[in-house]
Amino acid sequence: MSIMCVIIKLLNKKRVNNLQYDFDIIPDRGSTGSTKWDNVGADISCVPLSVADMEFPTARPIKDAIKDLAENTILGYTHETDDYYDAVISWQKRRHDFDVKKEWIVTTPGVVDALAVLIEAVTKPKDGVLILTPVYYPFDMAVIAKTRHIVYSTLINNNGRYEIDFADVEEKCKRQEVRALLFCNPHNPVGRVWTESELEKIGNICCDNGVFIIDDEIHNDLIMPGHKHTVMATINSKIKDNIAVCTAPSKTFNIAGLQCSNIIIPNAKAKAKAQACCLANMQLGLNIVGYTACKAAYNHCEDWLDNLLVYIDGNAKYVENFMAENFPEIKCAPLEGTYLQWLDMRGLGMTHVELKRMLEDERVYLDCGEMFGPAGRGYQRINIACARKTLAAAMERFKAGVEKVRAGWEKNGKPIHTPFVNGEKLKGFVYDSPRGRSISLEKNIRKTTLIVFARFFDCEICQEIMKTFKKAYTPLKLLGYELKFVLQDDVEYLAQHQSEYPFELIADNECRFYDLYNIFEAYDSVQMLCADKMFEQMIGSDIKSLLDSDMIDSIASSVLPGGEKPKHRENQLCAMVAVDKDMNILYHHYSKTISDFPNVKTLLKGLKA
Repeated sequence: MSIMCVIIKLLNKKRVNNLQYDFDIIPDRGSTGSTKWDNVGADISCVPLSVADMEFPTARPIKDAIKDLAENTILGYTHETDDYYDAVISWQKRRHDFDVKKEWIVTTPGVVDALAVLIEAVTKPKDGVLILTPVYYPFDMAVIAKTRHIVYSTLINNNGRYEIDFADVEEKCKRQEVRALLFCNPHNPVGRVWTESELEKIGNICCDNGVFIIDDEIHNDLIMPGHKHTVMATINSKIKDNIAVCTAPSKTFNIAGLQCSNIIIPNAKAKAKAQACCLANMQLGLNIVGYTACKAAYNHCEDWLDNLLVYIDGNAKYVENFMAENFPEIKCAPLEGTYLQWLDMRGLGMTHVELKRMLEDERVYLDCGEMFGPAGRGYQRINIACARKTLAAAMERFKAGVEKVRAGWEKNGKPIHTPFVNGEKLKGFVYDSPRGRSISLEKNIRKTTLIVFARFFDCEICQEIMKTFKKAYTPLKLLGYELKFVLQDDVEYLAQHQSEYPFELIADNECRFYDLYNIFEAYDSVQMLCADKMFEQMIGSDIKSLLDSDMIDSIASSVLPGGEKPKHRENQLCAMVAVDKDMNILYHHYSKTISDFPNVKTLLKGLKA
């Protein structure tokens, strides 16, 4: 290498490291309608680090383009122009070595919108859609909204770095009902940038089994130094003909509010189906500002992005160093891509409920790991796309919060939580029911007893569960088993209904048992119902049948902001435990969805194991 080349290289490196853009500004987004800020009542002293938009001002070329548009253009109906397509195509080639043709591009108001459209285009109602969990929570919603069936494959956590369980993926792709894969590349929330060999392996598995790939690459520009992103469609021609690559400038340039995405579908038939579904869903085009911002971003803001990546990488290292120094028991997943860091906080010794409460008390606004599926319990996702001093302030509040909790444990004793473990004794089960108060199961048990921890009596699906166990009661009784049912209602209310059921109804309106035995809540109603067999039977082949059910109010109140606080834990999951007459746990089951219980045959097999 010549001396001149070395000098130029060093100058370029210095230019990026000096960060000619100011990422240390802390904007005040209060009273602007910001979803992230307004949901928690944040202010500039306690900036939320949750929802995935950045706390950085929009790049100047984008602002200037929008200003020029507003001053000099009529803001009427608009469609894609050649210079718009050229900007998108040029960006994909420069940044990702992806040769895109104009006729492959379908524009949508956002990638989440595109996921639902593509699911509708390439699958049929009740088909299976494979998702690698934990993952971005709208994946679940997109599948259930189109009355498809979710099939989960859990990522392997290999000492903090996540890997794909290829054997499990292949087994599930071979199932006849699985027709599509919803894939996240880079992966949100675990921060992986999948390697070319990983992408080739999973892509070929899908192609060989007729599974269409819906590839969410919205974070594909946000790659940390030392890592390389590969667009899955570039792996081979077979995969390219079996994929829709979902891209957008929204995460890269912090313009999510302008709702502009470019979905790249090389297969002409799949593209035509996607366009037809867009029309059927009345998606008739984007707004003129979105087109303008996208062109400006791709044509004039590449240098801004290069500087941004250096700053985010510095933030990631700051969090890693802070945790290593103060809380080595917290594991930070290596951040390879996105600006979302995944923290394993299980080592703190708190339940996910206690952790959430501590964060709220200290006004540290992160995203709870259970939002991304059951495999995320005990984790937190932190959005590090913010000024370093904002991040530092949040870390200091986090540290103070943990110290307060530990001081409380030192003074008052650590709260007791006894999750069900086969072979151990069930402790603390003293209950109230229409048959008496402060009843000790330990003193009154005469035979093996099965305890079902359900939800609340008026829950529509809970009623169906109780009917199922009512039918199973006699066979269980004949086999020598007793049955009890725990509900989140008071004794007086259950007393009105006890005569309808042969098993004892136990009152737990304060959810004492649910907390004691770590019986989790789902993050929201959608997560609670996704892939639930009873729910899928109830809605049949059309999700809109929910509109005529009593469940719609509770689902809407869980997903949408506002409304009165429910008197029950609307998102409570269920559980089951069987104990012998000495209170030894013989069998237990924690439900992953609202009605996830073993059938009688499976239950009896578990009891006899």
